[in-house]
Formats: sequence, structure tokens, C-alpha cells
Amino acid sequence: MQSTTILYLRGLVITDTGILLSAVIVLTPFSCANYLHNGALKYFSENIYPVMYTPMNYVVMTLQSCNVWITVSVSVERYIAICHPFRAARLCTRRKTLLVIAVITVVSILYNVPRLFAAYARKCSENEATAGADCYYLEDTALGLTYAYKTVYTTVLYTILIFVVPLSSLFILNIFIIQELMRMQKRRCGTNIHDENEANLSLVLVLIVVVFIFCQSPGLVSQFDIFDLSTFMKWLAVSNLLFVVNSAVNFLIYTAFGSKFRKVLLRVFRHLYSHSRSISLRGSVVTTNGYELTAINDTQTTMTLESLDRDKATTATRNGTTKRLEHQPFAATCASVSSNGSMPTNV
Repeated sequence: MQSTTILYLRGLVITDTGILLSAVIVLTPFSCANYLHNGALKYFSENIYPVMYTPMNYVVMTLQSCNVWITVSVSVERYIAICHPFRAARLCTRRKTLLVIAVITVVSILYNVPRLFAAYARKCSENEATAGADCYYLEDTALGLTYAYKTVYTTVLYTILIFVVPLSSLFILNIFIIQELMRMQKRRCGTNIHDENEANLSLVLVLIVVVFIFCQSPGLVSQFDIFDLSTFMKWLAVSNLLFVVNSAVNFLIYTAFGSKFRKVLLRVFRHLYSHSRSISLRGSVVTTNGYELTAINDTQTTMTLESLDRDKATTATRNGTTKRLEHQPFAATCASVSSNGSMPTNV
């Protein structure tokens, strides 16, 4: 049962990571340019951001759509697993889960295509340019100016499909899940390991959904014209911040409350550490006239340059034959350094 939930969680991790990367690459420099008077940031906001806005807006909106509906889907899966366990084996299969994720991805990609044709970057005229410097302005296309796009698509449908329906569904589903978890807690003495694992996994998902509702609700409020311009801009900044925080905090929830996730995470870190350490040890090779002295592990004796200097004149006897060991400088390391001191880049 957990394998299907893990697939949904992987989808959430991918979309969360994409949202965070997009925020770091595009939104952060643009926001900083409004407060920090820096030449590079100003160039970014006036030349790079307008050009990147349309494709990055499409990517972020697509990732948001996937993230929202994968969250709804995993809540439905948890509701079936907890509240209707006898139907779960038939309804919550790996094949159906992959199909749901694929449908969500394809629909999200197609649904957000109009955003690619709603705005474009126009080069500033001589009168608009600041101090004669080149710049670009964002301007709506003919499609972007239509009532169908500006009102129906970006306001009404966006509010319904991204906020109203998902948040309402999540709220109702998680009330049922929490009620069932409380009943399971009361009869905990009679539950088996499988039920405990299901309850623990459901608790993690409930926390994810609670954070999701908290972080997304300000975005729902911002869709309505209830603030003056100054208040609206501040509220919009808060809602955008919470939108990004929602993607960042899920990892902390996995780590804090998911015992299995912690074990897998520690296993991955141990594997990466041992792999990097084995690479560094394989590179620590001393060549002495054809003989290789390689550091394999901590229990083996390591030879330093000082010891090699002291033993330069010693002889090694093997099978009755005496061979002279001549000291040689280190000829190979893990990474080569170029003559100017910079590390070469592997292409």
C-alpha cells in the first residue's frame, strides 16, 4: 500500500523542487532589485526578467497545478486506505497511481499553454530607456487583452481549479482521515504493524495537507478585489512567500515525522559519503618504480613523504631477490589542477 503513496510523494518532491528552483532563479533576483540598488540586479530586472517571464510563468503555473492536484490525489488515496481498507487493494494499485500522475501532468501542461501566448518582452523605445541603456518591457498580446483570458481564464478558472475545489476537497477528506486515525488510536492495542505504518504515513500526509491549506489560503483571498492597491501589494507579497514556503517545508515534515523517510535519507547520505571516500582513497596512490602503495582503508599503513625520505635507501626482499625502492613524487591524484591553479571542468 505504501508504494502507491510513495509515488505521489515523489511527484510532490519533484514539483516542490521545481517551484523552489524557479523562485531562486527568477523571483528572488527580481524582488531584490526592487530594494537593493545594484547594477547587476537592475540589469536582470530590466533585461533578463522580462524575457524570462513568459516561459518561467508557464513552468511555475504548470508545476503549481501538478502540485495541487497530486496533493488532492494522495489525500484521496489515504482516505481510501484508512477509511475503506478493504477496497484499497483494488483501487489503490501502482498502475492506477501512475496513470493518475500522468493524467495530472498532461492536463496541467496543456491547460497552461495559453500563458505562453499572453505576454511578450518588448524592447524599450529611446524615450522609455533609462540613461540610454537597453531594456525590455512586458506587454500583453492580443490574447492577453481579451476578456476570456484576463477574467475567465486567469481569475475565475484559476480560483476554482487551484484554490476552491482543491482546498475544499482537502479539508473534507482530511476531516474523515483524522476521525478514523483517532478511532485507530483508541483501539491501538489491537492493531498490527501494517495498521501502525498506515497510520504513521497518513499522519505525515495530514500534516502536509494542513500546511498546504495554511500556505495556499492567502492566495485564494488575493484573487478577490477586497483591498486597496497598497494593501493588496503587501498581501500579494505574503501569499507569494507562503507559496514558496509550502514547497520548502514539506521536506522538514518528511524528516520530522516520517521514520521510514529518515532511515532512507540516512542510508542515502551514508552511501554518498562512502562512495566519495572510496573515490578519494583510490586516488591516493604512491608510485615507486612500478610499485603502487594504495590506501584502501583506515587499518592499513599509510606512507608519508617523510617516511619515504627516511626509507629511501632501504631494500625490500621478496622471494629471495633484493630490489631497490627509489623514492618518486606523487604522479597521480583524484583531480588534476591546471597550471593557473584552477580546477579543470569535466564536460
